[in-house]
Amino acid sequence: MTTRTLGTLLAVALALSACGDPPSPAPEAEVVALVGASVVDGVSSEPLQDAVVLVEGELIREVGPRSEVQIPEGAEVVELEGRTIMPGIVNLHGHVGRAEGMEYRLENFNRERVQRDANRYLYYGVTNSVSLGNDQEPIHPFIQDQREGRAGGARLYTAGFGFSAPDGWLADNHLLNRPTTPEEARSMMAAEAAKGIDLAKLWVDDGRGTLPKLEPEVYGAMIQEADEHGLKVLVHLFSLEDAKETVRRGVAGLAHSVRDQEVDQEFVDLALEREIIHVPTLVGHSANLVYLERPDFLDDPGLPLLYPAEVLETVGGAEYQEQLASSPTLERTREAYEIARTNARLLHEAGVPLGVGTDSGSPGRFQGLWEH
Repeated sequence: MTTRTLGTLLAVALALSACGDPPSPAPEAEVVALVGASVVDGVSSEPLQDAVVLVEGELIREVGPRSEVQIPEGAEVVELEGRTIMPGIVNLHGHVGRAEGMEYRLENFNRERVQRDANRYLYYGVTNSVSLGNDQEPIHPFIQDQREGRAGGARLYTAGFGFSAPDGWLADNHLLNRPTTPEEARSMMAAEAAKGIDLAKLWVDDGRGTLPKLEPEVYGAMIQEADEHGLKVLVHLFSLEDAKETVRRGVAGLAHSVRDQEVDQEFVDLALEREIIHVPTLVGHSANLVYLERPDFLDDPGLPLLYPAEVLETVGGAEYQEQLASSPTLERTREAYEIARTNARLLHEAGVPLGVGTDSGSPGRFQGLWEH
C-alpha cells in the first residue's frame, strides 16, 4: 500500500483552489447537469445560488449560476432545488471501530465496526477521514481493501497505535506504544511504520499535572524516526509550552487546541516557520458542554438511520444532562473551551492553516454529522 501522508490529505482538501483546467474527457462520457442547488465551490466567498454543475464522465466540467452555464443538448438533468452541493469533507481527527451503543472499548474493535463507521462518515459527505490512534490490526487489511476497490465508505487513513508515556495519558490502553528511552521510541516507531500506517499520533498531556508525560528527548526521537519513514506526526496536547516544544521537535500539526493559555507571538512565529497545521477540534472540546441541554442536531434525520436509539435517547435525556452539569470539572472544561476558541481565531488570523477535526467516534460524537 502506498503511504498516504498528512500532506496528501491537505492536498485533497485544497484541490479546488489549486487546480487548473481539467483534462479532456473520453468522447463517450455522458453529461449530467445538476441544476438548482446551492453550491459551495471552495473558492467563492459565498455559496452559488441556483447553480448548475456539469459532470462529464468522472470530471466536473463547469460550475456556475444557471444564467451563465449552457447545458449541453442531450444532457441528463437532475433537479436539486433546495439542496446543497459541496466538496467532500476531509476530516483530520476522528476515530473508528470501538463504539457499540453507549460502550466505547478497545475490545469492541473489529472490521465490521470499522466498515460501519466509514459508511457513517460517507453518508454525511466526509470522503476522507483520519483515524487518529488506537487502531488495531483489522484496520490495515480494511484500508488495503479500500485502496483496491473491495471496500467502500469514506476513505480511511490510520495512525495505528499512538505514543504516550508509561502510566501516562490513556493509562488504561495497554496497546499504545509507551517508550522510556529514545532508542525504544525509534524502535517502536519503526515497527508501526512497518505495519503500513499513514501518519503517527503522539500524546503529550499530563492531565493538568496528574500524569507523567513523555520527555522531549523521547518523543523527539520518535518524530525523527517517523520522518525517516516519510510519516507526519500529529500531537494531542494541552499546554502552550508543550505545543512549542513539539513543534520545535518536528510535529506536522496539533491535533487539539492549546487550552491552558492564549498562544503568544513566539508560538505563532514557530508555527508559521515550521508550516504546521492546526486542527482545533473545537467540537470535540465542547462535547461535555453541548449536551447540557438537548441540542437541536439530535433532530437530524440521518441519526436514526445510522445510530442506535439507545444512544440518541441517552445523550438527549435529562439524566445525561444532569450528570454533565454536576461534573466537578465542568467549569474547567468551559474555561479550556473558551481558550481553545480564542486560539483558533488567533492562529487563523496569523495565517496558520486550520484543518477540520472533531475527535468524533465515541458515543454521542456522531461521525459525519459532527464534521458539519
